[in-house]
Amino acid sequence: MLSKKQLVERTGLSAVTIWRRIQVGDFPKPRQLTPNRVGWPEDEIKQWEDTRPVGMCELPENLRNHK
Repeated sequence: MLSKKQLVERTGLSAVTIWRRIQVGDFPKPRQLTPNRVGWPEDEIKQWEDTRPVGMCELPENLRNHK
């Protein structure tokens, strides 16, 4: 299971964007793990990733996560 933090890091999407995509059916729904915690099955996220278009190029390493 992936946490919200892991999901944001893995997908590059913000938490708000993830929730918006869930609402319109364009992202896997989380599973309730505890009353205050959810998680996403990694296999479902992998399947979702496999359906996404591949970008034309990636940012150079020195520009990623630049603040």
